[in-house]
Amino acid sequence: MPPVPHPWFPLRQPNPHARLRVFGFPYAGGGASIYNGWTTALPAGIEWVSVQLPGRERRILEKPFQQLPPLLDALEEALAPLLDKPFVFFGYSMGTRIALGLTQRWQARGAPLPLGMVMAAAGAPHQPRESREALNDAEFIDLLRKYEGTPKEIFAHKELLDMVLPTLRADFAIADAVMPALPVRCPISVYGGLEDPYVTLSMLEHWSALTTGDFRTRKFPGKHFFLRTAREPLLRALREDLTRWAPDLGP
Repeated sequence: MPPVPHPWFPLRQPNPHARLRVFGFPYAGGGASIYNGWTTALPAGIEWVSVQLPGRERRILEKPFQQLPPLLDALEEALAPLLDKPFVFFGYSMGTRIALGLTQRWQARGAPLPLGMVMAAAGAPHQPRESREALNDAEFIDLLRKYEGTPKEIFAHKELLDMVLPTLRADFAIADAVMPALPVRCPISVYGGLEDPYVTLSMLEHWSALTTGDFRTRKFPGKHFFLRTAREPLLRALREDLTRWAPDLGP
């Protein structure tokens, strides 16, 4: 019988020859499948691991986390067996908070850190921002439409919408939380969309305060979800960052 997929890493394809693992954390409402196909676009020495949070896809019936600290507690336990190799974090929008939160924790206790972190489509989390928690359902749904990240068929079926709204609200609460301005030692590359109305290019620069290592910004054509519309240039930039942080990966 095939092995039962790990709930946190259901799409993982173990690579015993990998020299580096890259953990991909999703945007609000996103699941592990948002990174489908990325493994084959990266160097052979990389094992890509998409993280599946509760409340979506195969974990749709599980209650989503509404606050970052308990989510980090659970993730630390799940990630521990996979930290036997050098690793990198890739966070998209809400996922940047998860990546940074784990790294800040591990630095505080003297644990190994990522070789680098890619933070995409997000403003720096130590900067105050307007919370979306007070929005009623109609206002929140209107916001989701404007973001253009939720499939249109979900808005057309009330049952589907009612099912995903709690997860989306929980994710937005995590995405809106202000985090401590504790810089980490690992380098950070920040990716942003040139036409993103929610994360301006000037907002990306504030990430520089959160690292004492190398800091770079990369800009791509597209709005907030440029990982869909600018997939090839994004993956090309990611390959460059990974090989810079882990030069022995090869092409």
